[in-house]
Amino acid sequence: MNKTTIQTGTVVISCAGKDAGRMYVVIARLAGSYVWIADGRTYRVEKPKKKNCRHLRIFGTSVTAQDASSTRISNEWIRSVLNRAKVESTREVRHV
Repeated sequence: MNKTTIQTGTVVISCAGKDAGRMYVVIARLAGSYVWIADGRTYRVEKPKKKNCRHLRIFGTSVTAQDASSTRISNEWIRSVLNRAKVESTREVRHV
């Protein structure tokens, strides 16, 4: 996937800046290669962070477009999406 086509509702990890290593949800796209990201705590929906797509890494999970469009994006919704993504990233895979 081309990084300039990050869709709304995608879970991303910041790779550069003072927030490197933190998880966010893309809440809107801007012109060029910029997006608005939020984590529901530090960067809330009311005041999101503007970030260049080159400084983001797409995480393995993503919210479906239907789910993102049907729900109103709120700080609580963003926190729940990020919590689910963290659980999926720490889940152990057991081989039988």
